[in-house]
Amino acid sequence: MMPVHLYGVFDAEGRVPPSIAGLDGRPVRALPLGERVAWVSDVDEASRTVTPRRLQEHDAVLGGAVAAGLSPVPALVGRSYPSDASLVSALEPHAAAIGRSLALARGRVEMSLLVAARPAGAGADSRAVGTDAGAGSRHLDRIRTRLHGERNLRDAASVLAWSIATALGSLVVAERIVEDSAPPVLVGRAHLIARDDVARYVQIVEHSSAESDPTLRVAVRGPGAAYSFAAVQGG
Repeated sequence: MMPVHLYGVFDAEGRVPPSIAGLDGRPVRALPLGERVAWVSDVDEASRTVTPRRLQEHDAVLGGAVAAGLSPVPALVGRSYPSDASLVSALEPHAAAIGRSLALARGRVEMSLLVAARPAGAGADSRAVGTDAGAGSRHLDRIRTRLHGERNLRDAASVLAWSIATALGSLVVAERIVEDSAPPVLVGRAHLIARDDVARYVQIVEHSSAESDPTLRVAVRGPGAAYSFAAVQGG
């Protein structure tokens, strides 16, 4: 009996496409959960540590599900269980919550709206500080100017993200603000939208950001599984 890794929960018709491979290239299979199925793959006891490669493999499975037209309730990376039976037992008390998440995710995908700073060329701040009496003061002035500029840029990014989200209007079923975005991203928003609205979403974002601050750039990621709105609970 081998441990199993959980990718997500699906409606009962969520059959695994033969082209999808799981962690370490192992087959992904559908484990019955009453009226639902869980996508899992067997893993070695010694290989359950979360690594960047395993994050990519986990996401690739769920991305393949979305590409196949399925609407998973995704599990967070690292959800492993000693056996099939222990996974089923762990999820049983959370069946109602998983059902609500399935209802929310059904026919929908997650899109990410990211506003980032454009790379800046080398400027005055890259010069040596120097050794004369006023060098320290000038260096502090440059730091203050840079910090003030970063605050202004972040404020501008927030305004731009708000403006785009407003333009998206009723296309957005639900929204989450991404906390602590990693540089160079200044502002991130996750949007849950209907699968059929993906092209319209991208078109509105492109149109709404066309005349934006040239120091900012806007990117869209997705469609993907609804991590921000419907993750598996329990276990």
